[in-house]
Amino acid sequence: MNADSGFSDILSAAKKILIGQTILGSLFICFSSISADWLCIKSSIIGVAIAVIPSLLGLMTAAFKIKTNKDINIRYLAKLNSFIKWVYTAVMMLAVVRFIPVNHVAMLLAYSVTFLGCFLTPILNKPQFRMT
Repeated sequence: MNADSGFSDILSAAKKILIGQTILGSLFICFSSISADWLCIKSSIIGVAIAVIPSLLGLMTAAFKIKTNKDINIRYLAKLNSFIKWVYTAVMMLAVVRFIPVNHVAMLLAYSVTFLGCFLTPILNKPQFRMT
């Protein structure tokens, strides 16, 4: 696998996933701001951040790994991405639940809806939605 091609492919996928998650996360935050109080809005913002940040960390780590090691297995990169994503999600959720007063239902709902943005990525890959 060519390192520069793999690096740019992973960054392109990360950009599309970020766009999909941002669309759903911002829609959920807007809905939450219309129909809920300040605690639910804060919880929704935290839930969206918990969904987006670990996903980007996992993809950026995989991109960095492919840039530093040119002969790397794609399965290893997929496992590394998944492992980093779930570990940082668990750490962030535990830290938020322990140290920040939030509405747990709103936070988990915002996380779930925003995480579904990963499934918008194939739709955003269609030619009429491409931004490049």
